[in-house]
Amino acid sequence: MIKVNVLRKKNDGKKNVKQWRTVHLFGKSRRPKESAVVVDQTDSPSGYFKSTGSVSTKTILTEEKFPDNTIVTSKLSLRNSPVSPVTSVAPLLFVVTITAIKQAYEDWLRHISDNKVNNRSIQVVRDGYITGVPSRNIAVGDVVKVSNEQELPCDLVLLSSSEVDGSCYIMTMNLDGETNLKPRVALSDTSPWHSCEDICSSTLDINIDCQLPTADLYKFDGRMNIYSDSAAPLCRSLSSDNLLLRGSRLRNTDYVFGIAVYTGVDTKVALNQQQKKHKFSSVEKALNKFLAVFMVLLVVQVVFCGIASIIWQNAELPIYMGFSRATEASGIINIFLSFLVLFNYIIPISLYVTIELQKFFGAMFIGWDVKMYDPNTDEIAKANTSDLNEELGQVEYLFSDKTGTLTQNDMQFRQCSIYGKRYKEIDGKLQLLLDQNFESSESPSDQMQQFLIALAVCHTVKTEIVESTGKILYQASSPDEKALVEAASRFNVCFRDCVDNTMEVLINNKLQRFKLLHVLDFDSDRKRMSVIVKNPSGNIIMICKGAESSVLSRANDGAVSVTNNDVDYYARHGLRTLVIAFRRLSAEEYEVIDDKLHEAKTAIGDRDAKLASAYDFVERNLTIIGATAVEDKLQENVSETLEALREAGIKVWVLTGDKQETAINISNSCGHFGHGMEIMKVNANNNVECSSLLQDVKVRIDGSPGGSRFALVIDGMSLSFALSSCKDLLLSVTKHCEAVLCCRMSPLQKAKIVRMVKENGHNPITLAIGDGANDCSMIQEAHVGVGIMGKEGRQATQCSDYAIAKFKFLKRLLLVHGHWYYIRIATLVQYFFYKNAAFITPIFYFAFFSGFSAQSMYDSIFLMFFNLAFTSLPILIYGIFEQDFNERHLLQNPSLYKILTKNKYMTMKEFAVWVLLGYWHSLVFFFGVYFLFAGQEGVLLADGKTFDLWCFGTMIYTMTVIVTNLKLALQTEYWIWANHFAIWISIIGYYLFTLFYCGIYWPSFRNGSSDLYWIFLKLVATPAVWFKTILLIVASLLPDYILRIYSTEKVKVMNLMLEKAARNKLLGDRLSESSSLNRNGRNRNYASSEQRNPLISADNGILDMNDSHHSYV
Repeated sequence: MIKVNVLRKKNDGKKNVKQWRTVHLFGKSRRPKESAVVVDQTDSPSGYFKSTGSVSTKTILTEEKFPDNTIVTSKLSLRNSPVSPVTSVAPLLFVVTITAIKQAYEDWLRHISDNKVNNRSIQVVRDGYITGVPSRNIAVGDVVKVSNEQELPCDLVLLSSSEVDGSCYIMTMNLDGETNLKPRVALSDTSPWHSCEDICSSTLDINIDCQLPTADLYKFDGRMNIYSDSAAPLCRSLSSDNLLLRGSRLRNTDYVFGIAVYTGVDTKVALNQQQKKHKFSSVEKALNKFLAVFMVLLVVQVVFCGIASIIWQNAELPIYMGFSRATEASGIINIFLSFLVLFNYIIPISLYVTIELQKFFGAMFIGWDVKMYDPNTDEIAKANTSDLNEELGQVEYLFSDKTGTLTQNDMQFRQCSIYGKRYKEIDGKLQLLLDQNFESSESPSDQMQQFLIALAVCHTVKTEIVESTGKILYQASSPDEKALVEAASRFNVCFRDCVDNTMEVLINNKLQRFKLLHVLDFDSDRKRMSVIVKNPSGNIIMICKGAESSVLSRANDGAVSVTNNDVDYYARHGLRTLVIAFRRLSAEEYEVIDDKLHEAKTAIGDRDAKLASAYDFVERNLTIIGATAVEDKLQENVSETLEALREAGIKVWVLTGDKQETAINISNSCGHFGHGMEIMKVNANNNVECSSLLQDVKVRIDGSPGGSRFALVIDGMSLSFALSSCKDLLLSVTKHCEAVLCCRMSPLQKAKIVRMVKENGHNPITLAIGDGANDCSMIQEAHVGVGIMGKEGRQATQCSDYAIAKFKFLKRLLLVHGHWYYIRIATLVQYFFYKNAAFITPIFYFAFFSGFSAQSMYDSIFLMFFNLAFTSLPILIYGIFEQDFNERHLLQNPSLYKILTKNKYMTMKEFAVWVLLGYWHSLVFFFGVYFLFAGQEGVLLADGKTFDLWCFGTMIYTMTVIVTNLKLALQTEYWIWANHFAIWISIIGYYLFTLFYCGIYWPSFRNGSSDLYWIFLKLVATPAVWFKTILLIVASLLPDYILRIYSTEKVKVMNLMLEKAARNKLLGDRLSESSSLNRNGRNRNYASSEQRNPLISADNGILDMNDSHHSYV
């Protein structure tokens, strides 16, 4: 049972200002009912709970049910055809069934993934024993045991750990993208509970009052009420330092015990994830518009023919035709329904089945692409949905996570500066690069040892020894700290362990102990951290490290100016820097400092302010030792990928939960911030300040000369203000920035940014890419979501639309697969409307010649098989294999991607061209056959008879089958054996089928009718039919051939390629001329029978500038 106390503070009808839930140990109170605390729910001046402290014979606590710990991401969704005419029930049911099976299969895969998470065995204390239960069965109030390296199953308040002081370390990589370890601590009252027996035998009874679930990862307000038999109740405050969040992983701690406070959808990580929703591509939206147009055409045709039929039947008719019933209601309805049944085939219902098959095979090709296979992780690309394949070719905005997406989460020490001397690690040793002649009283060897000892002592790193090898593994709250401690270890200053506040350091194979007196933790305001230690000689030293802006200004001695120059040098090369300093403390100074720190750390009120004041007092009068330069290793080819995407017209935003300084360094090193960009920062504390800063940035951009390049950096707090008060101003600023970097963002803020860009009025197509659970919201919000199979689990890949092993594969996924899929689906959709218009419109023309009697020219079997058999296979093969450009050209010319954006191949103009061609073909089919065959009485069949109705209809149908297949052949750029097979087998198969069908009398199947009996055999036996068929084919396809040659977009593409070729040739000539001058200057002569532009490949293909430059130089 879960007890929840809800307090309300009423103030003239205003909303409640605070709400709480009370969580009892094991879900119920162990105190007798008569000693229960009565909650006074009456109004009180303070608005908080009030305990009467008296005995009550009844309880007024209300029970509230909370959600279980199950996470559900699967959601079945079906897509139906917009029309359902009675005569098309069977095809419609087939389309819906195929779609439902496909969607259910994808949902079933997500359901399997959910079950793996929800059925994970978790240790829970129940009935005095530790029992393994599925994760879904964890309830609020359960005491959960989590072991080292395990992922936390729900949000827990830490009760105790394997450490004596109740501390532990967690990695929140899945939540905020940070790989550093974060400390958490239990209250001293529960920290002695190291086992199940300790918890169950304890005389203490606790319950927790905590705020209702919120999405804020960094805030938790609560209190623990502790009751004992011998003492008065105690109330301890709880904060985020006591909370273990679901999705984080326990590190460097054998085990912890925690009480579940939020489970299932109430957990913070779940609240930061949006419910997966069905996404519709821009092609599907255009398809709906096209269907609406054809529905209007269908209605117009039906109404027109129906009215014309009524008028014709009401006219004076011959007596042998009987009396007209067109004036009766049933007759009128029958007329309109007859034309509706006849013309409804203009709606391409089979289009949906073809699209589903095309997308299904397209998704499989993504997984089969060996060039997107990563042998290191043995991972292939994966399409979790096939509905968005074509959307990969429409992306205009890319939103990327940083940690694990652009980087490898692998910090490496590269260089350092020690008293003005620059060193670089070469083959495991520090090699001197530059000596700036800084005068120091210490020898270079002593200076280096002092520097390395500072690296090995000033940190909060934890060690773990591998039993099999004896190797020391370091786990740190900062990746920089870990890299620096590892570097010191490689240079024979090895940190071994910290036991009882004594740091053991192996210096040149001699063990020395440093007494750890105080740790001044890092915070984002100070941008530094310090330790106070007593060295083996008994001297007290404070060692400090941090950003140069926060350390150099506090120094009064040491290599200040030269270190500042070195830091600037490292920053220009994209390295992360920290400045190292120290201060010697006398016994008297330390005593004063110790008192100040102790007073601040034990303060009840304004603790943060007092700690900041104490730290400021201690961290001054520093002596600068030097600086470090660490590289955050990027993923392979990140810079090349970003450059290609930028050339393709895609704007790249980096959204990260990391610190601003770190994020800026990575943006510089990966090429997100290009050379010459002016970086503008917005860091505001309120709405007014945020609006003012953004306005200043806008004025700066508007007043800049042409050609200026800008990059915007904004933090999460400022972003919250901007989204709430000046969203339009923010959008206006970002539109003029080549790069945007958003720092310290929560998962929901990432999704809000994506939504803001999506809904900015221009409706750009967005893509979000990330690798952790903190990226799921933006992945689901974007039009296309891509997950990286990285080190942060599989949450991102599970909720994404596509999953790849490395960021570099995004280039191929968009520029190659995205380009091809869009071209294929755009042609496929419009081809269906074209061929149905060409197929059915002759029946509309025939209505004028048949007295609007709803008589069909086509046999019923032809109506059924046109889309099903005779024209279905070629367009499916086209939709699977077509390539307008080969992959080499697409990768070397990313600007080709621009020609597809804004759905340019599926505009109403392009659609009108296809439909008009369909009507042109229908005119040629109908009136060409009419005037060349049926209208000429002298033209006879082989048996001496003239054309009849079924000869006329079959001839038109034959023309339609041949021309619609040849029309697709004209559209095809990439010919393989499958295209030839599909087109020619469809045409030949039609002839063979029709010869067979018309050559047999079908009494049972056709109810004794002999309409087509021997008709087709008469046609193929007539030479005039063959000659005039060829004539009409040429006449109908002539406009298609002309448009094919003078296609506007193709001309643009060719111009683009020619311009690039000209630029490459000019550059190549200049390089050749320069080389010639150099050779002449050296008095060397080179002869060649053929001069070749170095930027043109052996097969005369135009090479990419970067690739060409690389190979040439």
